[in-house]
Amino acid sequence: MRARFDSSYIRSELERIGEHLDEPLTVFLIGGGSMAFRNLKNTTKDIDLVVSSGEDLGQLQAVLLEQGYDVVREPDEAYEKLGAQRILENDDGCRIDIFNQQVIDKLILSPGIRERSEQYLDPGNLVVALVSPEDIFLFKAVAGRVDDIEDMFSLLQIGLEFDLIEAELETQIELLEQELFVTYVNEALTDLTEQYNVTTPLHDPIAEITEHVYEELEVLHALDEPRSMTDLQQELNHITTDVQEIVGRLDEKDAVTITDGRIERHSTTI
Repeated sequence: MRARFDSSYIRSELERIGEHLDEPLTVFLIGGGSMAFRNLKNTTKDIDLVVSSGEDLGQLQAVLLEQGYDVVREPDEAYEKLGAQRILENDDGCRIDIFNQQVIDKLILSPGIRERSEQYLDPGNLVVALVSPEDIFLFKAVAGRVDDIEDMFSLLQIGLEFDLIEAELETQIELLEQELFVTYVNEALTDLTEQYNVTTPLHDPIAEITEHVYEELEVLHALDEPRSMTDLQQELNHITTDVQEIVGRLDEKDAVTITDGRIERHSTTI
């Protein structure tokens, strides 16, 4: 069992980091740490920090190493999927995950996320900004860790602005130039319903995007070689949506090319 840490411990660690930084540094606190400071969670196993550049990441890592943290070189599968650029842990078992602009290859530190964040601590040269509850909910929905569904339910209790989350999802689709990550959000929302019998205004639009993604992936899979529309429709006659409509969506995403009536796949990113 991993150790857990309360807001007082997290605060003391962040203050210690700030006191030893030589240059100003802003970090965005997401996940359980941000929830702990908002009294939405008693303890957390990890401090998840997002920085704005590789230079900031190097500066933060250097201070953590000086303060007795060690790099976790072989994290377990759940942490590998999380995709932190650096994972460091101290002798108490407190783990700090550092993300450089992007979290889990599924969320980017967008202008909206920055603007909604609130400055919370400023010890020494460190500024700690708490990511908004709406953006934490989105982070939890794509993270896929054991406690994330429980945390999503806790966040629901304070009343979230779901129009903000939906707008940020649209922004992320544009920034990432793909919709595949939305399927992870759909999976988390499904688990939320199964475990807590709750639905959100996000459920239907996310389910619709997810359905489109799966349809498009199936068409791309069938295009192992260029095919005519007739051949493709025959092979995919089990799909209820018009195959021509799906191909049209893929064409708009530049995932396929249509030449002389034959459809050719040239990207699997959707």
